[in-house]
Formats: sequence, structure tokens, C-alpha cells
Amino acid sequence: MFRTTFKLLFVLTLLTATVSAVHALTVGGPHATMGFKCADCHKTDAPQAGPTNEACLACHESYEKLAQKTKPKKINPADKESHANPHESHMGPINCTDCHRTHKPSELVCGQCHTFDFVPK
Repeated sequence: MFRTTFKLLFVLTLLTATVSAVHALTVGGPHATMGFKCADCHKTDAPQAGPTNEACLACHESYEKLAQKTKPKKINPADKESHANPHESHMGPINCTDCHRTHKPSELVCGQCHTFDFVPK
């Protein structure tokens, strides 16, 4: 009886450790190369949700400054979408995490309707 209970506990412990490891997230993307930890953006080591815009803008300044950095370098008058700027759009300021992700690939919200040539970091 003792051996069976011990074996069962051992297997459950291994299973729990494996499941926990699978769900553990690490910092990815550009932030990973800068040595960031979860608390740098999430303000906790055990985040339950994405970082706030305020947390992002604490380092990345403001939407206005981001719009200046992502302003198109070349505008083709024949291409109405060549003037597109993801940080200055008809959608206004949206949540940074709507496009920018750290734990999975980023995706452009604008891309749901438009076909722009830029990819979010």
C-alpha cells in the first residue's frame, strides 16, 4: 500500500512539474535581449494580464513620439496606404498589447482591414 501511494505521489509530482514548466513564460522579442524580467513591464513577477499602456509608455515615451519614429519615409501618392502610420491612425491610441506581444508573435491590428508593408516588433 505504501509503495503504491508513494509511486502515485511521485507521478503526480512529476506531472505537476511538467505542466508548470510548459505554462511558464519567458520574456521574448526585443525585450529579451535587454535582460528584462516580468516585473519590468508587468510590475509583478507573477503577471495575470498584459502590461498597461502606462507601463509601455514609461520607456517608449508617448504615442506622439512613437508616431514620429514610425512615420513613413516614402509616400507614394498613387498608393493611398503608403502614408500609413501604426501609431497615428483613425483608431486613435489603442492598447499597445493589441499589436505588440512578447510571449507570442506580434500582429498588426490594422492588418484586419488593411494590407500594410510593416510588421510590429
